[in-house]
Amino acid sequence: MPPRKLQITVPPFFRCPISLELMKDPVTLCTGLTYDRESIEKWFQEGHSTCPASMQVVESNPELLPNHTLRRLIQEWCVANQSKGVERIPTPKPPAELHQVKALLSEIDQKANKNVAALKRLRSMAKESERNRLCLVEAGAISILSGFLSCFDEAGDKDSLEMVEACEEAIATLALLSLDSAVKKQTVGASQICSIAFILRRGSLEGKVNAALLLHSLAEGEDSFKLIMGEQRDLITGLVGLLREDLYRRAVKASLMALLAIVTPRKNRLRIVEAGAVPVLIELLPEATVRNTEIILAIIEILCNTAEGRAAVTRHALAIPVLVAILRAVSDLATDHAVGILWAISQTAPDKSTMQAAVHEGAFTQLLYVIQADSTAVTKQKSADLLKRLHHFWRDDPCSPDNAAGGRLITHNLPLI
Repeated sequence: MPPRKLQITVPPFFRCPISLELMKDPVTLCTGLTYDRESIEKWFQEGHSTCPASMQVVESNPELLPNHTLRRLIQEWCVANQSKGVERIPTPKPPAELHQVKALLSEIDQKANKNVAALKRLRSMAKESERNRLCLVEAGAISILSGFLSCFDEAGDKDSLEMVEACEEAIATLALLSLDSAVKKQTVGASQICSIAFILRRGSLEGKVNAALLLHSLAEGEDSFKLIMGEQRDLITGLVGLLREDLYRRAVKASLMALLAIVTPRKNRLRIVEAGAVPVLIELLPEATVRNTEIILAIIEILCNTAEGRAAVTRHALAIPVLVAILRAVSDLATDHAVGILWAISQTAPDKSTMQAAVHEGAFTQLLYVIQADSTAVTKQKSADLLKRLHHFWRDDPCSPDNAAGGRLITHNLPLI
């Protein structure tokens, strides 16, 4: 069993003055004050030009000198307190330098398949720190990696394990880098999306996760990319398949984020429904985290803007019970989405069974509480509409408290919000 963590006092001079956490990579500014590298780099990236503790003005891009003595003292303290649950801090790697990254990028031959080693080193650099990621962007990594994905799409030997691995490494690195709108439009197109779709279908599980993360980054706020992605049936099928990896939470989360990013265009909604996403999403709900529940419901609500999406929801036996159970039980946002879905399917319910199921599961009472709670105006209005539609079924339900109370509950006077 791992050692039980005990209350322990960290020496004040081992804490970063910015984060107040134990320093992992202490560096000293020209002012003589020491900070954790990640914290002080973030400070300057946010536009500050002073030493945080002394407020002394420093030059732009100030030199950060590793404080090896302090780092060794911190490591020794961690080792001495391992029995109290303190983990030893590994010796940090030196940050990437621009010339090193450019040299590494020059090794990548976009038309060859012997790039795995160089691509792995680039990915390792990107994972280490935000400073390294900015260095990769400055060195032109996005353009080169994007070009590699384009060449992979055109390659005839996609079945080569080495080529697939190289493509996965390029995707994983791009997923770690910040892609602004200008860079996306200049370097990413249909061929790169095709390569990502290929990995979603044929790659390793980790490769598929990174592909989904990259799709989310590309699609966020970019309607043109959403449309290109929707044209790739393999891409949507791959994302839905990734949802089924429910034992690997990172896979489910990555797929949900990507689906939410691409779901808005109507063609995409239809293709997501055709790929069988609705049953998978519904079956994830009972065990989902709060955040995943909110994302799943947001996706389903958007899918319910189509007749196909509404039909897919009503066909699933678990849909109504789980939606009603979520009302007021998970979060305000989850309640908003659940009400939106119930309202959408009530507009065109194919038969009475859907409405009867909602009443039987307790939707009537829950919706009354939603109206009385601090809900949004839209949610209250939809809840009021739902109550009016459900009232007939409520009165006919033998389990209804309305019947037991002699029919005293009146809903036709519910206020419009």
